[in-house]
Amino acid sequence: MRVQIPAYTDRWMMGDRFGDVVKVVNKPRPDDVTRAPWCEIAHVKLDKSGKTVRVILSDCTVVA
Repeated sequence: MRVQIPAYTDRWMMGDRFGDVVKVVNKPRPDDVTRAPWCEIAHVKLDKSGKTVRVILSDCTVVA
């Protein structure tokens, strides 16, 4: 799945905005009991730099 990473990341600010989701994992949120107890973390391999970054999946924008 191709995504655009969130605009609040440093990589997005450097122009490295798009990539492919390599893996998705669930991480617990022990500090926040009012919201969902789990958060999906996406490992995204970026096009421009080739680096793999971890971002919150729900903050990503899916591109066609």
